[in-house]
Amino acid sequence: MFDSLRSRTAHRFVVLISLLAIGSAAVYWQQSKASKFSGLPPKISYYHWANSYTDDPASLKTYAPAQLYLKLLDIGYRDQQLSINPTDLRTPPSLPITPVVFLDNNALKADVLETVYAQILSHIPPQTYQRLQMDCDWTEQTRDTYFAFLSRLKADYPHLSVTLRLHQVKYATRTGVPPAERAALMYYNMSDIRDPETKNYILDPAVGQTYLQNFEKYPLPLDLALPLYQQTRVIRRGKLVHLANSAEPNAAKTERLDEHHYTVTQGHYWQEYYLYPEDELRVDTVDLKSLQQAAQQLKTVMQPDELIFYTLQDANRFTPDQLAAIAADFSSRSQPQ
Repeated sequence: MFDSLRSRTAHRFVVLISLLAIGSAAVYWQQSKASKFSGLPPKISYYHWANSYTDDPASLKTYAPAQLYLKLLDIGYRDQQLSINPTDLRTPPSLPITPVVFLDNNALKADVLETVYAQILSHIPPQTYQRLQMDCDWTEQTRDTYFAFLSRLKADYPHLSVTLRLHQVKYATRTGVPPAERAALMYYNMSDIRDPETKNYILDPAVGQTYLQNFEKYPLPLDLALPLYQQTRVIRRGKLVHLANSAEPNAAKTERLDEHHYTVTQGHYWQEYYLYPEDELRVDTVDLKSLQQAAQQLKTVMQPDELIFYTLQDANRFTPDQLAAIAADFSSRSQPQ
């Protein structure tokens, strides 16, 4: 049954990167285990999150990631329809990768997991990859289904990791601990994106501080994911209506209300989206100071072996030395209190 679901795209994935993936997996994981509690800063890796991938030799040389967490499959479930969206690998990655699958939580509520399972094995064949990371914001209602699905995947991918949100660590007794080898804590997107009064949806150290509990009891090894990206929320009559990647409003057609908060004074197209007068723009951004604050907070509760920045496409907002300094904050890490 699974063979019949293999697509031409999946075949191309295998041809392009199978030799690279097999050779790099054992080396990377051995290095990761050896670095635990060594007093060295965590390895620096990056997410690559786009619908296509092309090797960027300049960025890879400049930022020198230990590996890429490369989203290879986006599985959505909207309007009672399952959508399977593989990443178009235009060139084979020239460094180790961990394939990542984004799985819409709604897909766990529908009778589609047999198809989901088959598609993962088809596009990310276990004979090529031993590592896999699942990215799914499960809920208490979908927990049992998701955990059973992870257990099934773990039989195919011995080095299975998952992403975690802050509340899933703080309230682990309620949300459960996924059956995986390790987890990556996503220290971003920690507020309510729909609330017009949210000052910075991406990274707010004050909000993050309220979640730094239960780390000493959490049973899985935790790596750390920190954000580098920025975005703008468009709010119309108190409701979020659009997200834009740009953080540079049109100064001639907007008025600054306070830091990172603008109102539109003249209707215009911006980022291929029409803004009306009185629309509000909330710019969510990450700067070096907020990353430093996050590292200072987190090093008291966790000892990541790997620091994963989200994403490589946004790394050029910072210098390699600045990002290395964030990782170095963990080099004096002590046992979590």
